[in-house]
Amino acid sequence: MPPPTLTPTEVRTVRFERGPGYDVDEVDAFLAQVAQALAGRGTLTADQVRDVVFASRKHGYCPRDVDAFLERVWRQLSTGRIAATRLRSGAVLLAVRLPKAAHGYDPGEVDAFIGRAAATLDGRGTMTASEVFHTRFTGTTGLRRGYRVAAVDALLDELEQELRSRGR
Repeated sequence: MPPPTLTPTEVRTVRFERGPGYDVDEVDAFLAQVAQALAGRGTLTADQVRDVVFASRKHGYCPRDVDAFLERVWRQLSTGRIAATRLRSGAVLLAVRLPKAAHGYDPGEVDAFIGRAAATLDGRGTMTASEVFHTRFTGTTGLRRGYRVAAVDALLDELEQELRSRGR
């Protein structure tokens, strides 16, 4: 059975064992390109993943771990498809509970956007992946709590990927 499909969020949050190995900054920069490609935004190819070379450092990422991860990326990019996500319906999107934070995104704006996105996932809206990518929310101020920025951004990445997988 093939390994599960990687998401851009998983690529951005992957952790590798440390020690003598690949240059951390080079690997992290390359993984940022991988995340963009998996979301359907970048031009990175499977061949570029296969051929990438990183400098060696005394304090870096374990080559075995990085190489195994990049093998999964290569397999996924070789298919030429953008994988679907868990956001298969509007109900699934609306069921996501976003954590609150002292400083975050305006809940009213985020909730309205998610409502429109849910309608699109159910075939009743026209939202595109590009619209998701270019969306910006107002931050909260003072004593008003908002949705945690990192959580909203991760959800938007997943929503964008889902819409791209549907050709939107």
